[in-house]
Amino acid sequence: MKNLLLTIIVLCLTQVLMAQTTAAEYMKRAPEIPANVCKAKGSTEVAFSEALQNLSYEIREDVRNRQKEADQFMQGQEELIKASMIKKSGIPDEDIKRLQSGEEMTDAETNAMVDKMMQQKTNISFEDAQNLSKMSEAEQQAWAETYAAGKITKVQTNPDQILGENETMRSSYELLAEQTALMNKIIELESQLNQKLMVIDQDAKAARIEMEKALKPLYEELNSINDGEGSTQEDIDHAARVLSKIHEKQDAYCEIFTPRVLEFIRESKEAFVQALPDYDKIEKIQADVIATQTGTEPMTAGKGMNSLKAVDQYLRFLAKAFSYKLYRME
Repeated sequence: MKNLLLTIIVLCLTQVLMAQTTAAEYMKRAPEIPANVCKAKGSTEVAFSEALQNLSYEIREDVRNRQKEADQFMQGQEELIKASMIKKSGIPDEDIKRLQSGEEMTDAETNAMVDKMMQQKTNISFEDAQNLSKMSEAEQQAWAETYAAGKITKVQTNPDQILGENETMRSSYELLAEQTALMNKIIELESQLNQKLMVIDQDAKAARIEMEKALKPLYEELNSINDGEGSTQEDIDHAARVLSKIHEKQDAYCEIFTPRVLEFIRESKEAFVQALPDYDKIEKIQADVIATQTGTEPMTAGKGMNSLKAVDQYLRFLAKAFSYKLYRME
């Protein structure tokens, strides 16, 4: 009984240790959006920056490890995928056996096999593909856009006729349509956030240029004060007064733009939290499509990388919190 209990405890601990941290859990561990940034002490800013860097490093390491898991999974499935793709290619069994046995085929036989596969899968002949390879890059792009647009239009106009009774094709089309919608949603979200941050940065840059012009006489006055050998208490007091005036203008700048960037950070956090399921869904659909097309089980190894990258992007936004604080208070 004692040994059984010990075994159960070990198994439970193993499961806990093997459980991967979710993007939502990482998001909860992100440093709080700071308050009173413009009056914060330097130690507060340093602690905030270190906490951000440590969490970002942990997330990126996690992503790298999950990518390794995914790569290893796909390598382990390589032979199964090859066999499945050959089976679905439409190549006659006798030709498959010849390929598997390593028997050499004439150029004509090889071209005929390739032509059959391409006609069946893409409705493009081998000759058309050869002609395509002779086109310029611009001509190839124009051809590809026309071909793809035609295919999509046909499926969207009459999916039942185009897809027919091919459930694999129908399933893949429906999954890809859902994935495309989600990807467009994510692209729009990230574009809007980047645009808002860019506007704040541009406004801050323009304001800082004007502020630096106003500060120039104060910098010159500060540099003219003797702070070395022979300096007096009057020199020290004079420098302190000038430095205080410089800080007043820098504080005013900070008080204008920091609230704007903090509000942006709060908005981005809320947006990313709501979008994390979409990032995971896009990844799952991709795995399902690959599984459907290759006849393998959906890949679960390394899952969650997309949403982890989204959290890391939020941390980059969060790192902007102290961007407009121009000096540190000890």
